[in-house]
Amino acid sequence: MKLSSKLALLVSGGLMAFSSGAFAQEQCTIKIGRVVPITGPLADYGKVTPWVDDNKVGAINAAGGLEVGDKKCKIEYEIYDSQSTTSGSAEAATRAILQDKVDFLLAQGTPDTTNAPSDLCERHKMPCVTGNTPVEAWLFGPDGKPKDYDYTYHFFFSVPDLVKNHVGMIKTLPGGFNGSIGYLYPNDPDGTVFASLFDPAFKAEGWKPVDPGRFEQGLPDFSSVINQFRRNRVEVVTGVLAPPDLQNFLQQAAQAGFKPKMYVIDKGTGYPEPMKAIGPAGYGIVSVNFWSPAFPGSSKYGGYTAQELADKYEAANPGRQYTPALGYEDASYDILFDAIQRAGTTEQEAVRKALAETELDTVTGPVNFNDQNYSVQPLGGAQWRYDEAQNKLVKENVYNEVYPSVKKTADMELYQ
Repeated sequence: MKLSSKLALLVSGGLMAFSSGAFAQEQCTIKIGRVVPITGPLADYGKVTPWVDDNKVGAINAAGGLEVGDKKCKIEYEIYDSQSTTSGSAEAATRAILQDKVDFLLAQGTPDTTNAPSDLCERHKMPCVTGNTPVEAWLFGPDGKPKDYDYTYHFFFSVPDLVKNHVGMIKTLPGGFNGSIGYLYPNDPDGTVFASLFDPAFKAEGWKPVDPGRFEQGLPDFSSVINQFRRNRVEVVTGVLAPPDLQNFLQQAAQAGFKPKMYVIDKGTGYPEPMKAIGPAGYGIVSVNFWSPAFPGSSKYGGYTAQELADKYEAANPGRQYTPALGYEDASYDILFDAIQRAGTTEQEAVRKALAETELDTVTGPVNFNDQNYSVQPLGGAQWRYDEAQNKLVKENVYNEVYPSVKKTADMELYQ
């Protein structure tokens, strides 16, 4: 399935990055494909689509032409639905590259959406920018060895920073805790990987894990897990849970009278809609903050900060809140446009070389690709709160010791 949002509009510039010369210039067209989950369990990544595309390309359109060497170029973009699967993203990228013959590819939203398109871009020598997947999940193949990328450039947070971030958040828990930490890691790829990463880090701090083992997703009854946590006086619970499992666990924990000082939960806690569905039981949960208005930097092709981008999205979409994908999808366009302009041509090999030399400020922070074609971006520690004045759920950045450039917007509080 392909969702098309074609724009064949003139691009230009009242912005600093564009030329407003009155002289005639040769016209060209840049055709961009973007692979993103629109349907399936990862659809929250696509909630800001196509607004983010229209906002970025439309602002350029209104002025009259992106100057590329001695030309001014039109921009066409098409959205391809990954369907939240590896096979779906491979099919989407294949269609974009071979059938629709796009000039450049963008892909965002977990390994299911970024990795297959990355491999296809390498095979077909197509410059590609990917994001919203932890660096290591994109870099390493099934054999555990790093892949060699020449045409794909990736930006997101790294796993070592994530571990350091979570350990730091737990250590700054108000009043401290007794060292008893409960695990909620399911029997799926995320649960297995997260357990293998965090268990040794937590033990190195001298904390005592209470591990009920890997359980199946959709487990209807968490009573044995909750009883194990209660017996061992668990005060911090950490894990990686899909929204239905998280909601189920929290409801059963409340019914059993189990209330730890802290929940550090990833996966189901990144986006506002699932957290709204969980309701008050989700207030106070802590997780990784991989993008929010607290992030540093600004857009070269828009001039707005992270806060201004989020505000602009919410003003244009009443009743909807920004999602973390917004920043990375916006920045992907900036990275590509900047490389095209520095290359001075739309020729793919020249743009590939320009991508390798990227040093760009974006709403996700500075992007600078290393010799393995990735840039490590900032992260922080988020805590969900209900803001009565705004009458909505808000995500505060409560921890920034790993990346002080991510503004701290509130102090951490105990759960509930």
